[in-house]
Amino acid sequence: MKFSLLAVLLVVLAIVSESASLVKRDAPAELEKIAKYFQDLVDKLKNVEGTELANKANAYFEQSRAQLQPMVEKLQEQLKPLSSNIEDHIKPLAASVQAQVAPLAGLVQTHVEDVLKFVADKSKSILPPQ
Repeated sequence: MKFSLLAVLLVVLAIVSESASLVKRDAPAELEKIAKYFQDLVDKLKNVEGTELANKANAYFEQSRAQLQPMVEKLQEQLKPLSSNIEDHIKPLAASVQAQVAPLAGLVQTHVEDVLKFVADKSKSILPPQ
């Protein structure tokens, strides 16, 4: 990002320099101020270190975290009763469903065993004896 910003500024500086050479006779003081501004900006960007940018970014994230942490804690406190209330409703429902499904599971198991026994018997009658 640093290099793309630097490239954009160099293009702007080139445009300003080109414009300055074309209209230097009309407004030299203003164009010189603009050219100096962009040149100073480019010089400042060249002097900025990568570690300095990383430190500034970390400081910003820490500041944001410090601001958001109380809100997150407050939201968690507000959601605690809701989650325990939901858990209190789901546990009996789960036990009820499990009690209703248990006999059906046994019934399904016996049907599957019967089907497998039937398939085994029919395959024995179809296959030649060994």
